[in-house]
Amino acid sequence: MENKKKKKKKPLRRAQRWTSRVLPMAGKLLVPLIAIIVMGLIFSALQAVSQGLRIVLAVAIIAGMLLFLFSEGLNRGAEDAAASRNYVSLSAKGLKMSEKDDAMCYHPIKALCAVMVVFIVPLLLAAYVALTAKEYTYMLQDLPTWLTDSYGARGDVMGPLGAYMVTQGMTVNDWLRLIVRLFVMNYINLFGDPLKMSLLIDRLAPALILSYPLVYMIGYLRGPASNRKLEKMNRRAKKVAVRRAEKKSLVEELTGAQGQVHYGHKKEEHKKKELI
Repeated sequence: MENKKKKKKKPLRRAQRWTSRVLPMAGKLLVPLIAIIVMGLIFSALQAVSQGLRIVLAVAIIAGMLLFLFSEGLNRGAEDAAASRNYVSLSAKGLKMSEKDDAMCYHPIKALCAVMVVFIVPLLLAAYVALTAKEYTYMLQDLPTWLTDSYGARGDVMGPLGAYMVTQGMTVNDWLRLIVRLFVMNYINLFGDPLKMSLLIDRLAPALILSYPLVYMIGYLRGPASNRKLEKMNRRAKKVAVRRAEKKSLVEELTGAQGQVHYGHKKEEHKKKELI
């Protein structure tokens, strides 16, 4: 038997004027972005539990957030792919399509621009913090009483030590680091001692933040395949429904008014018997 040739998939139509859809898509991405920050602040208290349990819970939270972003991208990609196929189908029938219909069609650059609108500022800030990161150093706040009582009158001792008591205000870098930490708070629970590992966290911050738009884009790129699978399932379900309807119609034709099966010639046989 000759192998059946697989039907070639038609290339998916891509949007040509999609810029009008970037901001609406970015607006919907603000919801998971806010959720990321809120979840990070809520579960920052996990530092108080044991390290093993903290890591397990942190992995579960991170996986949930990434899965949520992947699902958002997948749904958007599937909807755009469906819009592209609908555009081609209606155009083939001679219907005039609008610019809005074109903008709704699938295009990876459209999704990329949308995630960049939302995540470009956190990524740039994280890149700056990573490049300017320094090793954490501890600053003494108060001198012990035994030292102040014993050497309090000696200027040569208290003068240099007084520098340790000078407090520093928040610098620009500190504020930027604080903003970046809001976006990576979910990942911080994976580190054993975030205070001592501050330099490592700052260096990894761009990659950690990049994981969010990355999984969204992966989901969007998988959208057309998801849409094809859904349409295939719908076609199969429709065929099954048609077959069931045909069987039901056939049963009704072969069933009499009293629910008894007849084959068309029953009445003729009965008439012949009466004539005899």
